This record gives sequence, C-alpha cells and structure tokens, in this order.
Amino acid sequence: MFRFPAVERHGIVWAFNGQEPLFDVPHLPYPEEEMVVRRTVLEEMPVEPWLVQAHTMDLQHLSLPHDFTLDEDPNDSVRVGPYSVGFDLRARLRGGPHFDVRVDIHGTNIFWQTGTLDGRWFFWIAPLAIPGPGRSRATFVYGARREDGEDTAATEAFLDRARTAMMALFDDDTPVLGTIRFRPGLLTHSDRTLARYLEYVRKYPRDNPARAFLT
Repeated sequence: MFRFPAVERHGIVWAFNGQEPLFDVPHLPYPEEEMVVRRTVLEEMPVEPWLVQAHTMDLQHLSLPHDFTLDEDPNDSVRVGPYSVGFDLRARLRGGPHFDVRVDIHGTNIFWQTGTLDGRWFFWIAPLAIPGPGRSRATFVYGARREDGEDTAATEAFLDRARTAMMALFDDDTPVLGTIRFRPGLLTHSDRTLARYLEYVRKYPRDNPARAFLT
C-alpha cells in the first residue's frame, strides 16, 4: 500500500500526489485562535482542477464577466515560480466592495487569496479535490481576524459580506467552467498571463505513485 504524504492544516487534511511534497501548505499570518474561520464543501463540478485555475489566470475575465473596475493592470504583477503562479488584484467590484488581494495558485489545484476587502483583512482558500476523472470538488476555507474589542458576531457579519462578494464571483464563473476549450495557436497578446499559466501546467511534475494499487 502506498501512503500519500499528508498534513492537517487550516482544518483540512492535505495529501500530496507524489513520493515527497514539492512545496509546503502555505501558512496564514495569524494563528487560528485569533480568527473566525468557516469551512464548506461544494458539490462536484464537471471540470478538472487545473482548468478551474486557468480561468482564474485568464485575467481578461476580471473585467468582462466580473465587471471589476481595476486600479491597476494585474498583468503587471504576475508571479511564476516552480510550483505556484499568481497576481495582485486591486479593484472595485461593480461599484461595490474594494479588493486589495494577493491571488496565488499553488500546484495546479489550490486557490489561495489573502488581502483586504474594503480595508479589512480576510483570507479565502479553495483547494480542489479530484473525486474522479474530469471532475473536481471545492472546499472553501475562509476567515478574518477579530479586531480589537470586537465580538464574534461582528466578525461573523464581516464574513457574511466577504462570502457574498466571493460567491458572486464564483456564480459568475460556474456557467463558464464547463464550456472552456483551449486550442493551440489561438491565444492573443491579451491572453499573455493565461499563456504563462498554461506553460506552467505543461512543465509541472506529474506522478501517480499509487498506480500499482489502483484497480
């Protein structure tokens, strides 16, 4: 029997698909006892995790279906490392809440966002499990730090606002995810960040250490 390297963090058991983890599960800047944290699991989606993250890295969609008003071009902040890609988003959503966040994709299936919503810090983590070929299931872990003198109810009220804002983005994306198809040679200059992500995925290490135990 093969035992996947695993660790429990942020209320989730993380298993790495390989003999040894290539990267550690990121840490949050505050201990959990200083935060109010929520967790929820969504139903399966008929799309693979890397494709969901490709939609995140298609930065044109920030101004199109999401209708963000950008403070600056997120393409100018793109980061590409060996095992993560990401960008900074400073923008207002449809004349409403203002995001100043760092967005990172770790591996090819972990969405990791930290920063502020209308000036208040929060985090939103969405690792995507693979329940079967061509499918994914998201777990949302999100939370905020209690401000000095604030009771839990006030922090919960802020998290309600944060969840509403983030789920509005998710609801925009859901109808699109099952229809995405990429064809080589059709990307334009406006797709340059998406192209960098797709190249990152092509080069990403692949492994199936449990293949001998699968039937």
